[in-house]
Amino acid sequence: MIITQTVGEDIRSMEMSLISDSKFQCANTTCLPFLNVITSNIKYCQIACLGQSQCTAATFHRSTSDCELFAGMWNQNGNILADVDTTSMNVISGTRFPSGQ
Repeated sequence: MIITQTVGEDIRSMEMSLISDSKFQCANTTCLPFLNVITSNIKYCQIACLGQSQCTAATFHRSTSDCELFAGMWNQNGNILADVDTTSMNVISGTRFPSGQ
């Protein structure tokens, strides 16, 4: 999935892999979300991640519309827990444009 946001001359994009019915579950505090926001749907959760240069992953909770943004989660597929209420997303490395701010 490619997420793109255009605001005037500000064009940003990234590609994300989606993991349906799964959420990030970590044994340590280094992968706690750095930001929780309420969004009306998964697309706006992805856009929230796009708007934060440090965001490398996100989890969207459908029942609560809670969007958790994570930093430093480049390879956390081993820390996935089944949860039918959530969809998790990883930014695909090297696809963020611009690469940093």
